[in-house]
Amino acid sequence: MSATDWELFLRDIALCLATYQGRGPAVVWPDRAHAVLPRLRDPHGRHARREPRDLCGPRGPGGLRGPRGAYGGRADSGPRPAPRGTGAGRLAADLGHRMGYAVEAFEHTLPAERALALRHPGADTLVCLLQGGARCHVEGPGRPGGEGRGIDLRLCAGEVFYAPAGHSCTLSGARAPCPLLLLVLRAVP
Repeated sequence: MSATDWELFLRDIALCLATYQGRGPAVVWPDRAHAVLPRLRDPHGRHARREPRDLCGPRGPGGLRGPRGAYGGRADSGPRPAPRGTGAGRLAADLGHRMGYAVEAFEHTLPAERALALRHPGADTLVCLLQGGARCHVEGPGRPGGEGRGIDLRLCAGEVFYAPAGHSCTLSGARAPCPLLLLVLRAVP
């Protein structure tokens, strides 16, 4: 991944926020996502394809092999803060610097064939699938639950979904465990 790949990926997310923040949900396919995703999936900042010994760690969620410690643990163990110095931590820091407020990165896993409700009351949230695909059901403020209400989207790896504060988002329909990156924007303009 080059510095240009990173900058273009970051630029597209920042443009999405500048356009839709506080107005409504949005989906963006950031430029160069194909080059940036391996960096975001690997918590140690190494390219997962680099060395076979990097792939000898314990099996991750759903039996998937990955770099040692990559999105490890149980699939339903809840969001974990992304360690500093990782691709996810760097993305949060760079986006926060560009937007002018704190951004926190969390790693999470959408279990196969189960639903995962993502709610961060009072904070805007960016959801990025790092692998696989999932259905995303979004409800506006004051409209909790109920099929047929809100909107349904299909997200693929690399797409970034923006959920404004007060909106709820439920991911489901994954055929295999999907690692997620959640970016929580702590100061909403």
